[in-house]
Amino acid sequence: MEETAVVSYLNWIKENGGSFKKIEFKHDMEGVGCVYTTDRVEENENFATVPFKLCITEKQARKELPDLASFSGRIVQTVYLLLQKHLGESSFYWPYINILPKVIKTPLIFDDSDMRYIQNTNLESATRERKAALFLDFEKIVEHLPQEIYKDDITWDDFLWGYSVFSSRAFPYSLIDPTSTDQSEVLFPLVDALNHKPNTKITWSRSGDPETGSLSFVAGQAYNTGDEISNNYGPKSNEELLLGYGFCFEYNEFDHIAIKPNFSQDPNQETKLNILKQCQVSSGNEDPLTFYFHRSNLPESFFQLMRVLVMNSMETELYAACTDAHLLDFVGYRNEITMMSMTLALLKSKLHAIKSVDLETEHIPYWQKFALMYRAGQQDVLNATIHKVEEKKRNLIQQIFQDEKEGKIAPCAPFLSIVNPGYFQHAASALELSGQDFITLDSVVMTPKRLLNKDAEFSAIVSANFELEEEADMIMMLCLIRENAKPSSPWRPFFDRVGVSQSATTTPSHPEQDQAELREMYDSMIPAFNEAYPAVFDLDVFSFESFVWADTILNNYSIENPLAIVPL
Repeated sequence: MEETAVVSYLNWIKENGGSFKKIEFKHDMEGVGCVYTTDRVEENENFATVPFKLCITEKQARKELPDLASFSGRIVQTVYLLLQKHLGESSFYWPYINILPKVIKTPLIFDDSDMRYIQNTNLESATRERKAALFLDFEKIVEHLPQEIYKDDITWDDFLWGYSVFSSRAFPYSLIDPTSTDQSEVLFPLVDALNHKPNTKITWSRSGDPETGSLSFVAGQAYNTGDEISNNYGPKSNEELLLGYGFCFEYNEFDHIAIKPNFSQDPNQETKLNILKQCQVSSGNEDPLTFYFHRSNLPESFFQLMRVLVMNSMETELYAACTDAHLLDFVGYRNEITMMSMTLALLKSKLHAIKSVDLETEHIPYWQKFALMYRAGQQDVLNATIHKVEEKKRNLIQQIFQDEKEGKIAPCAPFLSIVNPGYFQHAASALELSGQDFITLDSVVMTPKRLLNKDAEFSAIVSANFELEEEADMIMMLCLIRENAKPSSPWRPFFDRVGVSQSATTTPSHPEQDQAELREMYDSMIPAFNEAYPAVFDLDVFSFESFVWADTILNNYSIENPLAIVPL
């Protein structure tokens, strides 16, 4: 701000009924305008009053630009501000417009080198989407301007500047008229001079009516001489601050990450989305599938949604008519492990993408420093969230271990909450880790390696005829058939329950085409193995029925990475 412009601005405020005391307007070391005290300001002391007639409101803008009735309030006000700016000193608002920042460095005006500093973040996509939408508005606006206004008077750069003035400085119109239900904004000279500081105590005290009234600042705390007086814009994250205001903080308690699970590639997408609708599972945000994670908050509705996302075909079929969201607090152990693993994969992928961008950190402009602060905050929230989900997964594995140790298994197969109401309440509740040794996932599930390690003869045959990684599904099926034939198998309760109950509680999982494919696979392999290893591949054990059974177990109870059967 040039000194003469500031003096003219302050005189304009006083001449129109405004007042202020014990404050002055200066720039900080970064060139940002600030308000400092010139004397001690006491708590509850009124230090500034601004009349409403100095404000730029949507009502004024629409009155002057009736041809823009179809556009949003902010767009119309942006055009009005630019037209007032073009009028120069003949505009009533010129003293105010003249002290506005000439450049507002939000991501909307970042060049390619600046955009790298928000690459692979939510802010990058938000910036590109907003800028594209604004450009469409700009193109339409130019075609709808009144005839007396030259189109060249409003350029794209001007439009972005005007829009950023409102995004960074506007207040809700309810400050002028608390009874208004319109989601309208207002530019408030002097009021907008105070910079944001989270949790600052300050009171806005209005008096009079919307036409002749005023707004006063009342300090919510005492300030010593030379202190900066700040405002409180509310609980805003660094992403919101950087996009709308062009600044952020090194640590922001309101930082969050946005996660949107993707159903688009799921063959059961329609059924799963319908389950969510029936159970009224939603993020509660404008996009019901976009969730926000804070450092200390893991939204339970996100985990409910993820349990639906990772449902296999059997689980999806059994939950298709579900209308009780509580049945999504825990679906089953297989589902829960998969849900935790996929959640961690989503979070870690997002973290890796942010960390993978190599950026210069020395001798860079302030807006790139702010972008680095934002990136650091995103990484911090992701790390905190990953830690919490990993802890939940460790607790889950310990619960499975405890259930296996105590011989607990749900009464009915498949082992799902919707089939066994109330049984899994102990699993759905948080389990605190005890002082026991760390328990790995491999130790509580059936993996091909674990099954083969306890059966040397069978392992030798499998190793000689199969590639363990490439043919893991087939090896697992053969191992299941082999293990099921052992009366003393430690997984006897699981095998007995799924053997007895599987066909009674689910619809046929193998249509004719699948049956034909399994028959072809069986005929091409098992008879030959029986001939080569008759003592091991007994056809009474390795029958076609057992082959179909093993395929069903693989489809209904398996997890991936690593491939394993969850026997509870």
